[in-house]
Amino acid sequence: MEVIIKTSILRKNSITPDQAFFLYLLLYKDWKSLRETFNYNQAEKIRNSLVDTIYIITDDINCQVKDTVISTKNVQKLFEIKEEIIPFVEFYNKYPIKVGGRVLRAKDLDTVIGKKHKKKYLSKVKTKEQHNRAVEATESFVDKQKSVGKLQYLPNMETVLNNAMWESWVSLIEVKGKEGQEWNDEIV
Repeated sequence: MEVIIKTSILRKNSITPDQAFFLYLLLYKDWKSLRETFNYNQAEKIRNSLVDTIYIITDDINCQVKDTVISTKNVQKLFEIKEEIIPFVEFYNKYPIKVGGRVLRAKDLDTVIGKKHKKKYLSKVKTKEQHNRAVEATESFVDKQKSVGKLQYLPNMETVLNNAMWESWVSLIEVKGKEGQEWNDEIV
C-alpha cells in the first residue's frame, strides 16, 4: 500500500506521520494494514494521542482500537478527499429482483439484505466513473442474457457483489446508437 501524506498537512494540522497514517487506515477500515504497521500498544497509543482532536469522536481510551469512532468528515478534509455520492440504487435496479422462482436480490434497499448489498458495493466502487462502468456493464450483461434466453442462469446479487462480476462484464458493453442501421442509411 502506498499512501502519500503531504508534510504541509502534517504541519498545518499539528499531527505526526504515524497519526496521519493511522487516521487514513481507520478511515478505510483497513485492519490488515493497521495490524501489519502498528502493534496493538502502538495503535492504542496513537489513538489516545488523537482523542482530544477533531479527528476522533470516541473519548473512551479503554475501547478497542477497532471500535474507535472517527469524524469521517474531518479526516476526509485532512486528506483532501472529496466524497463522491454514488447512487447504488442505479446499479441495483439494473439487476432483476427474481427470475422464475429464484430471488436474485432484495426488492427494497431498506431491508437488511439491501443495506448489506449497498455496503458491499460501496466498499468496492469508490468513484462515480467506476459506478457508471458497473451500471453499464451490468445492464449489458442482463440484456445479453435476456436476448439469448438465459436469464435463469443469472448469478445471485450476493455472488455478483462478492466477486465484483461487473468488471468481467465490461466487454459486453456495446456502443449504442447505430445498431440495426443499414450500411446505406447514413448520409455521406
